[in-house]
Amino acid sequence: MSHPTPDSTPDSDDGRPLTPLLLLLLALLGFGPILAQFVFNLWNFDTYQFFPLALAGAGFLVWRGLQEVERPLEPGSAWLTAPLVLAVLLLLAAASVMWSPWIGAVSFLLAALTAAWGLGGWPLLKAIFPGWLVLLTIVPPPLKLDTRFALLLQEYATAGSSKILSLLGIPHLLSGLIIEIPGQRLLVEEACSGINSILFMTSACVFYAMWKRRGPFFLIVLYALTIACVLAGNLIRITSGAWVLFHFQIDLFVGWKHEALGLVLTATYLAFIVGADALMGWIFTPHGMRHRDQPQPATSSTQLLAGLYFEGGLKLLAILFALLGVAQLVRGWDFHFNKVESRVVNPAWMDGQAKFSMPRELDGWRLVGEEKPVPKKAAFEDGVFSHIWQYQLGGMVATVSFDYPFFHYHDVRVCYKNSGWEVGEAKLQRASAANGMMPCLEVSLSRDNGIKADLFFSTVDEAGVWLEEPGKKSPLSETGSSLDEGTLRERLTNRFLLLKKSAEMENPSMNYRIQLLAAARGGLGSDQRRNVEKLFRDARIHLASQFVESRPEPKPTPTPDFEPLPEG
Repeated sequence: MSHPTPDSTPDSDDGRPLTPLLLLLLALLGFGPILAQFVFNLWNFDTYQFFPLALAGAGFLVWRGLQEVERPLEPGSAWLTAPLVLAVLLLLAAASVMWSPWIGAVSFLLAALTAAWGLGGWPLLKAIFPGWLVLLTIVPPPLKLDTRFALLLQEYATAGSSKILSLLGIPHLLSGLIIEIPGQRLLVEEACSGINSILFMTSACVFYAMWKRRGPFFLIVLYALTIACVLAGNLIRITSGAWVLFHFQIDLFVGWKHEALGLVLTATYLAFIVGADALMGWIFTPHGMRHRDQPQPATSSTQLLAGLYFEGGLKLLAILFALLGVAQLVRGWDFHFNKVESRVVNPAWMDGQAKFSMPRELDGWRLVGEEKPVPKKAAFEDGVFSHIWQYQLGGMVATVSFDYPFFHYHDVRVCYKNSGWEVGEAKLQRASAANGMMPCLEVSLSRDNGIKADLFFSTVDEAGVWLEEPGKKSPLSETGSSLDEGTLRERLTNRFLLLKKSAEMENPSMNYRIQLLAAARGGLGSDQRRNVEKLFRDARIHLASQFVESRPEPKPTPTPDFEPLPEG
């Protein structure tokens, strides 16, 4: 591709002048469908619903950088541009074929850097980099590292609050992620772990530092200080809430009080970012440079892309992007069409209106208690509603619950571990005629006080696929262990082996879980365990019949009553 001066015309190609509108159209051709799905997926999680603000901030920073970049642009080295373009095309092709919005977002970020380098070299790359860095804050990390980070925050918040409550002289008991004070049990859930505030505030921190034109060292220190501030604020929030609840019976963890306190903390965190930036600017910036002039908008009347033409390689790239865009439309339509066509559970039914019921007696068990669904705010994967029934047989009590709906597969063993249970051996029960073709995972649980329990759970997606059965959609191995567990290397290896499942992982269906927990001091006897297992099997069938549509089996092709004539 030739780059004549502004006053000349292309000598070997009749390509039209390159304009921002053409670049935007090129991006929409290649990335439009996959980025639309990425944005839709992002909105499903409370932790990332700040992304419209991040997009606006990134757009402002890019606009400011483009106003200040020197003109005319000098393209970057083709030796670097060519491999970058190839990498973008390969990533985008993989995202299109596998219908992976996350890979599509990564390819778009790489494409933005590649375009800046190819069109304007280092000056243009430097101009758009602040906005690009803000965009990076709304792309979730791979391998569900954000959920693991949330769990670490929960553990930190619970342990830290317990230590402070001990210093304050408030009697309490720590059990997993539950803080028990007299008359109250406080569960530090994901939404209370501080992950929402950390993701939003770190994005705000990056924007503010880039707006103030801070350097890398400055940004790293301010980023770390912001995380520390949010962690400290969340620790104070949980501890003070428990203190107020203990002394004054005022619950700051629910309702408008919870929301108001969240707004106050948000304003406090933002003020901290501004104050910390000002203090660091005074400490680290030499006195003579504190009032240095800021870069001014380019004074040249030359258009930003003057001298660049839509020709040669760009035309070929436009054709390839258009083909990939068409592939995304076909793949996306196929994914959504098949998803709706195969749906046997309608998420619209799951509005928490207690539409589900259990019989008064089941297999000799008597219904002794029922808790209607209560909406639960969740950061990542947990259910939104839980409908709970308690059954009794002799002196034994079993709890049946129906949790719905949630994205991704959620291994409920994590919840029990966080609630103070020690998770023991897990046994996978494969689908069979004896259990209504519904597989389940049976898990042994125990506590320090000698209480042992048996846990059974089965998860079904909106297509009617029971996810504990190892196969196309199951996140479990043949032994019942989670494929997302293990070392980073093991998880990476597993992801590469499961590339064919990327559509299910990146575009999850709604999932629904039925579980049963039965506990006894010293554990259940063999007869008790058989009774509990039968209760779970029949309760699961009874509940599933209320929300999983049955579809008629396809009629077999009739066979003729006569022998066909031999050919020839």
